[in-house]
Amino acid sequence: MSLRLRLVMILWLFTALVGSMTLVLAVADAYRTARSDTQKTLIRASYVLERNYQMEPRARDPLYAKMTSIKLLGVMAPGSCIRFQQGSITERRLCAGWQVFGQIAPDWFRTGIERLIEPPQAVARSGSASQSRTFSIEASFDPVAAATLAWQRTRLALWQTLAMATGVLLLGTAAIIWRLGPVGGIVSELDRLSRGDLAARVEPGGAREFRRIAQAVNHLAERLRASAEQSRLLTRKLIEVEDVERRHLARDLHDEFGQMLTATAALSASIACAAPRDRPDILQDARAIASNIQRMMECLRGAFARLRPPDLDAVGLAASLRTMLAGWGAQRSARVSLDCDIDEAKINDAAALDLYRIVQECVTNAMRHGAPDRVRVRLRQNADWIALRVEDDGGGALLLPRSGHGILGITERASAMGGTLRVRQTETGIRIDVSLPTRDGRGTA
Repeated sequence: MSLRLRLVMILWLFTALVGSMTLVLAVADAYRTARSDTQKTLIRASYVLERNYQMEPRARDPLYAKMTSIKLLGVMAPGSCIRFQQGSITERRLCAGWQVFGQIAPDWFRTGIERLIEPPQAVARSGSASQSRTFSIEASFDPVAAATLAWQRTRLALWQTLAMATGVLLLGTAAIIWRLGPVGGIVSELDRLSRGDLAARVEPGGAREFRRIAQAVNHLAERLRASAEQSRLLTRKLIEVEDVERRHLARDLHDEFGQMLTATAALSASIACAAPRDRPDILQDARAIASNIQRMMECLRGAFARLRPPDLDAVGLAASLRTMLAGWGAQRSARVSLDCDIDEAKINDAAALDLYRIVQECVTNAMRHGAPDRVRVRLRQNADWIALRVEDDGGGALLLPRSGHGILGITERASAMGGTLRVRQTETGIRIDVSLPTRDGRGTA
């Protein structure tokens, strides 16, 4: 989930929470008002009854109780009720109308409110207007009136909250989307960097913090690019040194070890010719030495082929690859094919040697780690890239979990040339894809 979406969701949840709290506060304030009105009604009615002593001479007048009730109704808050008794006035109950609150609250609202909030409690007091006139009074608030007051205030608060929340959500969502616009670009370019694309750059924009982040990412990408370039050049130098050492080693083996093997073979032949007829054991030992020397010479020639590739300038890359693959095919009785469509004139010596070594290592891995019946090598070239694919059907399950020195060498050569390596397990074996650029200062002549 993106940062902008999370912030928008948090804004909406926070607004919904605040709206719910506003509605709860509206209900609580309505009941607080009902309790306050109950207390005020008690005080006002008590005052009326205390001052009613002025009408004591008329206490026996039939209109006395009605006039007292009228006075009490004039000071009662809407929705409140009182029960009072004074002198000759028997206990009476009066309730003020609450039509001013509006439409009565629905049943479900009244039921829910009664479960959540305690209704206003009745309050009472007693007193005297004179030595002969005492009174008692109890004030309460109609539960239906209290629920209706809460309902009307909740409706009002609901519409106000919805209006305010709509404005906040629309403006807040637009502000979040607008202000966090650069985040998508920063994350996208960081993903490119994580995938090894060191050309990724973030376009500075938005708030100052985002511009600083973009500058930091671009600086990091530039440092990584410079470091990768230095590492590639160093790897290229190490590979060149390795190729030179291979040539020197092949020459030393040929000049020193090869001559010693030739001399030893000649000596064993001389011993075989000079062996007495009555010493067949000497003849047998000489022939065994000659056989061992022959096997050593064959092993040495294989080492020569691996250490010192053929003269690519004179023979060409395609011909050298065919010779090498034909040797493997004859040695392992496997069908090894080459599909080559490249312009060797546009490939310099370093690139040709790298391609030869990569193919050599891929085929060697296929033969050593699997039992292929067929190995296919394909080379393609376009204006910018050289694509190499080596695919076998020999299983090769050991190759992926044990990426040894062979795969490491291929990776280093491909990286040093600015290319990429991809190894995949297929249904029958292993497929290795190598891409090398032709326009990096080394892949082209």
